[in-house]
Amino acid sequence: MKALITGASGFVGRNLVLKLHQDPKVSQLILPVRSRKKLEAQLAQEGLSPSDSKLKILESSAPSWRGLEGSQVDFLVHCAGLLFAREKEEFFETNVEGTLQLFRTVSFKKAVVLSSQAASGPCQSGQLLKTEEDKENPITWYGRSKLEMESQLEKEFGQRDYICLRPPMILGARDSATLPLFKMVRGRVLFKPGFEPKYYSFVSVSDLVEAIQISLTSSNSSPQNRSKSYFVASDEVITDEMLLTTAAKAAEKKGFLVKVPQPLLKMVAKAVDAVPAWRSAIPSLSGDRAKEIWPDRWVVSSKKFANEFSWSAEGRLLETLQDTYAWYVKNGEI
Repeated sequence: MKALITGASGFVGRNLVLKLHQDPKVSQLILPVRSRKKLEAQLAQEGLSPSDSKLKILESSAPSWRGLEGSQVDFLVHCAGLLFAREKEEFFETNVEGTLQLFRTVSFKKAVVLSSQAASGPCQSGQLLKTEEDKENPITWYGRSKLEMESQLEKEFGQRDYICLRPPMILGARDSATLPLFKMVRGRVLFKPGFEPKYYSFVSVSDLVEAIQISLTSSNSSPQNRSKSYFVASDEVITDEMLLTTAAKAAEKKGFLVKVPQPLLKMVAKAVDAVPAWRSAIPSLSGDRAKEIWPDRWVVSSKKFANEFSWSAEGRLLETLQDTYAWYVKNGEI
């Protein structure tokens, strides 16, 4: 069984490669990446050799995917995507056109595409959680590009056997995005945006990897009768304060919570957006992506996926953050 995984050097793709590498049914993993050197270093960190007979590493990336022409695989998993960019067009070129071109280039039996909760947007006023049936209202270029990706895929490839998974905040080992969080809690001062609690869904990377595997191997229904987009999240709803205090607990630290007024944060976001060096250093506070900070509720239900694919999220917040912190310590990042 052959599988092609994009984004193999990224957070989710890296965890997926390690899991599928252990699967005796998988004969080859084709890994197109922007930087072969980066992936080889990561594999070495995991005790894997780039010359491993199961691994085929290629330098290829969106939007053209040069070198993948004529590829035939059983499974395609598209984890690559653009999270941060200065211009709207960059998001759409990579996340929309890059995905369409990948589908045009690679022949596959089944595919899973990583979309995002951002494609649906935050909960509306008075809404406790969102389902796949609720109206989408993405508020960032990133979210709009993911929604457009889903729409264009269904328009051009609706009869193909694929689904899009919409994870919320993803936590777990090998994630670079939560490293600043743990560095902050080790400094003892925990900064929280706004005075009121903000509510979030999350999913552990191990649960997401399992959801991807189940999606590929399930035969629950024909692709024509199945939905194309699903939320995948833990049933545990968390707040921003819980995330901070639980991260501190995972690191065995006791932090002091400081609530930062949102108007002040918005001023900081404008300043970050105006200075290229700051924008590169703190991309999550750039003008467009900072819009995701202001809503008070980013909560979704994954009941539809759980029921159709017999999946359940097992990772709890504390255990997931403990695993994440332990990985940082083991690899000398903290």
